[in-house]
Amino acid sequence: MKRIKGSASLLIIAVLIVIFVYVVMSQLVLNENSGERAKHVSLIVYGDDSERWENLRQGAELVCKDKNADLRIMTMLSENDVAEQEDIIDREIEDGADALIIAACNSDMIRDFITQKNLGIPVIFVESILSEGDGLKYIAPDDYNMGFELGEHILKNESDIVTVAVISENTGRDSVKLREQGLRDAIDGKVGRIINWRRNEYEKEAKTRMFIQRALVSEATDVIVTFDNTATDALLDALANLNHQSKVYSVSTSNKSVYALNNGDVKALDYSNEFSMGYLAAMHALDESYAKKKYSKEAVDHRIVRKENMYDEDNQRLLFPFVN
Repeated sequence: MKRIKGSASLLIIAVLIVIFVYVVMSQLVLNENSGERAKHVSLIVYGDDSERWENLRQGAELVCKDKNADLRIMTMLSENDVAEQEDIIDREIEDGADALIIAACNSDMIRDFITQKNLGIPVIFVESILSEGDGLKYIAPDDYNMGFELGEHILKNESDIVTVAVISENTGRDSVKLREQGLRDAIDGKVGRIINWRRNEYEKEAKTRMFIQRALVSEATDVIVTFDNTATDALLDALANLNHQSKVYSVSTSNKSVYALNNGDVKALDYSNEFSMGYLAAMHALDESYAKKKYSKEAVDHRIVRKENMYDEDNQRLLFPFVN
């Protein structure tokens, strides 16, 4: 009887082993037949705040899930350290990245760094890259037009004797340079005075908020304009610290700027669709048939939003893309 039970146990074990081997072999054959592994896409951005890039990440993630790809977002310890971002790019390449999506901390320097690499994998820049001679692709809103439209909005809503302070921060990025140029072209000679707030030699290492606070207490202004998330958030913190009242017009997509718009602390916000930017960048990176289409500098939509219209259906969809 014991011998029969032992034989039955051995039979069950043998059957289980056969089933296990069959499952493993089937999986190996399936993988071999598919001939594809999950691709690795590296989203490399400036700054240390991954939440700042959430809309961009979500857009890229939607494509990656559909294309059997893994998306990894890589932030920096700083805003403008070119060497740090270059090290991150090198590390991602060494780790076998199949495509790179890059928000460059310095457009010219990172573009040149990538061009010299001759990588042989798709590299898509988000935010503007001025030169197309190297065959690089970028996905961005019309940054010059964003600044110009914001300037026109100031002219429409403020008096012609208003004093406008322009905060020039992070101008190593094409996006910021173009926005500032557009703003200046729109308002030059049409307002009372334009004040240029740029760091002097002694403020290079100062935190952005401290630099702006010094400017706020040194010169009186009616309107202050910023062109990116970092400068906008620092300005809002500085104004709160000093209990200072100024009209803020901004190009920004930060949560803080949207909250300030709702509170009336920001008068107008030129807001771009970063979800769309991430989606288009990932499509160019992962879809070979899509990437082979004639590249025409796909533009990302943007619009100026005020407190009075921020909850209009279209604006609400832009500002709060993941709220049902």
